[in-house]
Amino acid sequence: MNTTLNAQPVGYKAKAFEARNLAFFFLLVYGLNAFLWVSVSIFGLKVPTSSADPVLPWLLVALPAGGGPTIVAFLLTAITEGRSGVKALWGRFWNRNLSLKWLLVTLLILEGLNLAANLVARLVDGQPYPIVDTSSPLWTYIPLFLQAFVVSGMAEEFGWRGYVLPRFQAKWSALVSSLVLGLIWTCWHIQAFFIPGLPLYQRNFWVYALWIILSSIFYTWIFNNTKGSVLAAALLHSAANTPVILIPEQSPSWYYYGILLLAVILIVIIFGPKNLVRQKPAEAVAQASAQAMSD
Repeated sequence: MNTTLNAQPVGYKAKAFEARNLAFFFLLVYGLNAFLWVSVSIFGLKVPTSSADPVLPWLLVALPAGGGPTIVAFLLTAITEGRSGVKALWGRFWNRNLSLKWLLVTLLILEGLNLAANLVARLVDGQPYPIVDTSSPLWTYIPLFLQAFVVSGMAEEFGWRGYVLPRFQAKWSALVSSLVLGLIWTCWHIQAFFIPGLPLYQRNFWVYALWIILSSIFYTWIFNNTKGSVLAAALLHSAANTPVILIPEQSPSWYYYGILLLAVILIVIIFGPKNLVRQKPAEAVAQASAQAMSD
């Protein structure tokens, strides 16, 4: 039964905040993560590390947890909006709002920031740090990128950006929505820091948290400027997980985070914190008029 008619957002904002639906979303998403944690900590489930380790038990638990944001987004959309809502959410992946300009921004923005941080580190430290990861041939990054696109981008972004972000932006500015979602997104990863075999195991949580919260602003910026393209968010997620440009591990992390923070500040100043979208004068006047009429 449809309880929320025509709730699917047009563009990057939803018509309403939908607090109850969001509460169910986070409850279910975090619940799937909790089931993974219980399976590991209590029942001894382990990440397969060799061909001799059983794979199926891990996949049955890990896939729903890792893909929880997308799974729950479609589940709640089906319950509240029916088939038309599911079709609309899926259509946000295939819309044609991702122009060539924003496609290049999506694929290259993080690599550009990595390069800037690398060059700053080389200049300040006076060390000839390698710029490109040559441990593997560059062509091998293509399958890694595609893998990340599916298991991280598509598995998460229908939820974080396709479902949650438009509803957040119905209540808060794009900047505030990014920070709130970034914090929630960070906490969703916590259990991965305690499960042996996962990429985040025993890494510095606070450094990672800073990265996630700041990068959330980039996701919103690109998502909003592509009129709510889940495809753009998934591509950015994949690019973030398969970097080619190296950030020197020997250098202090503030080189990179300084560059990241500077880029965020410039985006907020140039595009504005409300929508992170630069509006043409005519569009700004039309939006102001519509807001005045609604008030």
